[in-house]
Amino acid sequence: MGFLLRVYHVLYIQLLYLCSQSSASLCSPDQSSALLQFQQLFSFVNRSFFDCDYYDDNSAVLQLDTPPYCDGRFPSYPKTMSWKEDKDCCPWDGVTCDSLTGHVIGLDLSCGWLQGNISSNSSSLFLLNHLQKLNLAYNDFNLSQIPSDFNRFSSLTHLNLSNSYFSGQIPSEITHLSKLVVLDLSENSLETTTVKGLVQILTDLIELLLDYVSMSTVVPSSFMNLSTSLSSLSLSHCELQGNFPDNIFHLPNLKILNLARNSNLTGILPKVNCSSPLKFLDVSEMTLSRELPNSIGIDRLPWKNLVYLDLHSNLIQGPLPNPPPSLTLFSLSNNNFTGEIPLSFYNMSGIEILNLSYNNLSGTIPKCMANFSSLHVLDLRKTRLYGSIPGIFA
Repeated sequence: MGFLLRVYHVLYIQLLYLCSQSSASLCSPDQSSALLQFQQLFSFVNRSFFDCDYYDDNSAVLQLDTPPYCDGRFPSYPKTMSWKEDKDCCPWDGVTCDSLTGHVIGLDLSCGWLQGNISSNSSSLFLLNHLQKLNLAYNDFNLSQIPSDFNRFSSLTHLNLSNSYFSGQIPSEITHLSKLVVLDLSENSLETTTVKGLVQILTDLIELLLDYVSMSTVVPSSFMNLSTSLSSLSLSHCELQGNFPDNIFHLPNLKILNLARNSNLTGILPKVNCSSPLKFLDVSEMTLSRELPNSIGIDRLPWKNLVYLDLHSNLIQGPLPNPPPSLTLFSLSNNNFTGEIPLSFYNMSGIEILNLSYNNLSGTIPKCMANFSSLHVLDLRKTRLYGSIPGIFA
């Protein structure tokens, strides 16, 4: 009996300790005040963004497990509208606090209807110097420049400013955020003349997303020394010119590589010596080598994990390559492929989108395509294939 009393006594003391810790985890008045001042900078406008409140059960890229191509939705509503004075800020929408100290360590205002300007002089945001994660994606910041004061977030590991109407040069101070593992500045009116600092200093990056950032003067070789931990690199519509280093394909953890719509960017799909983790590869509207090596073929283990492969508009010539059987999207349109559809195509049991249009293909449309139970889109326009369309589309 005495033993049980001692146990209960110990548990009671622990409970009191936890309660005291909980009461100490309220955010400080200065942090609440900083957030409320930040709130006052903006009006609320419900703008339509593709990724806000978007969900598609039939998307061919849902099998990927790395943003920005992951399955899910981002709810759109004015998150800061519910913030009230004289309240603990930790329960507020979009706010995450450290459970022990009460410091605000996370702020997610994505799809938050914010419209207004951000600047170093007017934003109290930079008073939250314990922030580790900051997401301001899918808002309207009136073509503000990204303030250099972002370097005050010395503990920041995640920064997402995508699709938020920022403009101008990416400030060099971003490279001072040495703990960053995720950096997404895509889909803004931004430009940069160098990425050398990003590559050399941000050595812990796992995701680097810079789509639509103008890089017309950036030398592609600047990307050669990217972190070996990188899993996602997206550089579409960046006006890149020159030869893209093929050693990027050898990064041991790279799952997503998007170089689409850089028409003056040249490169090849290299043969790699070991299995590649790549799942998503988009090199459409580039200038790939005119002859595609059979290195992506079904008999080549390096590409066995590919789910999404887009090679359209590259003027590649020769026979169709043997595709990896794991593909759900395969686009080869607007090239100079010749010959018949090889038998290896029929191993793509999970294919959802297959686009072979605008090629010099010949022969019959194989009847066994009717066995593609997952196929949603089949595009064979402007080819010399003949025969009946598989019954699955009847």
